[in-house]
Amino acid sequence: MTDAEPPIQTYRGSCHCGAFIYEVEAPEIKSAGDCNCSICYKRGYLWLVPKKPLTVVKDEGKLVSYSFASKMLDHQFCGSCGTTVMAKSEMFPAGVGLNVRTIQGLDFWSLEVKTSNGNTYGTPYAAPPFSGDEPAPAGFEDGKTYHGSCHCGAVATAVRVKGSLEDGTYDERLMECNCSFCRQGYVWIYPSSSQLAIQGRDNLFYYKFGNHIWRKLFCKTCGVHIASEVNPDQTEEEIAALPEMYQQFRATHFNTQPLNLRVVNGLDVKSLKVIRGDGWSKQIPQYVYP
Repeated sequence: MTDAEPPIQTYRGSCHCGAFIYEVEAPEIKSAGDCNCSICYKRGYLWLVPKKPLTVVKDEGKLVSYSFASKMLDHQFCGSCGTTVMAKSEMFPAGVGLNVRTIQGLDFWSLEVKTSNGNTYGTPYAAPPFSGDEPAPAGFEDGKTYHGSCHCGAVATAVRVKGSLEDGTYDERLMECNCSFCRQGYVWIYPSSSQLAIQGRDNLFYYKFGNHIWRKLFCKTCGVHIASEVNPDQTEEEIAALPEMYQQFRATHFNTQPLNLRVVNGLDVKSLKVIRGDGWSKQIPQYVYP
């Protein structure tokens, strides 16, 4: 190593459930790539392209491959928890690009983000349509309906809100969180169940963790996370075993269905007034990196 070369560190990364764990050698990670192409945007990728191949520490065979259009990249996400781990391609020096959101202990909010206009390459992405029944909650007659979808189109959504997200007349909470799960890049809005319609639930996988109050909904085919909802499958015994504050939390939020705004077609979440919440320090039970 010459004086001009930065020191190499070993980073450990994983999906949320721990089915896939890897290590990679790279200089100190101070920046990451943010591409605005259809798949990178919907999945919330932040890219690291290492020069050396990663070392697989654990692989339970849960990674699911997803390719589209020219199929130059093989996007891989965990089929158990939905974490987008990497993309494989011959165009990368070591054959792989990693999602730095999977690197353990990394403060991704402190990174320099380098943007690229991936949406200018290839055939323009055609957003899959929503063809189900539109939500029409009482009291939202003067609101606006937004349509969204996963990337492959197997799951589509429609959400009705008061005001407009683009012009700032929507005055309720929009949140980005750094908890163990939400650090995957989600930008949340919090409609009631009557405000949100989800089409294609047969193609959703439901992931539960921690105290199992919430479950996360992601597309089985392309791995895009759609929404969260209170887990309806918790038994009375499981609910009774929760601390009182979490029983109350569950009851209060039972009809709330957070939606990942990255799925809304034609919306740029960077243009919104999104607050950042430190969910990591408030997560109980505390998440332990695998």
